[in-house]
Amino acid sequence: MCTTADDKLLLHGMEFYGYHGDLPAEQELGQKFLIDVDVWASLAVAQSSDMLSDTINYVEIWEITKNSVEQKKFEMIEALGGNIANRILALDSRIARVRVSVKKPQVCIPGTLKYVGIEMTRERSA
Repeated sequence: MCTTADDKLLLHGMEFYGYHGDLPAEQELGQKFLIDVDVWASLAVAQSSDMLSDTINYVEIWEITKNSVEQKKFEMIEALGGNIANRILALDSRIARVRVSVKKPQVCIPGTLKYVGIEMTRERSA
């Protein structure tokens, strides 16, 4: 028996420059943000048809993410991640769930760390 409940599109390792943060320097100078997106949607029809129209267009997901990071301004990365997740869910009714990870590698913390980040999962309402 074949199930499509765990089918997902992955867009990992996206990098964009944006002006998000609580500190004035973050809002003025900007910094790099690392974004991963997982989109749960059945890929069974596209598997059979081999047609772009039968799947979720990952270029549109990339464009939504790029626009959210580069064209909008948020004080909190939670708000940035939520904006990305909500816009992706609104993209196509076939999307059941989305997971967004936002990593901020340049943080004003007096210590060593690779990044601070958030990860959130949002599901389509029934």
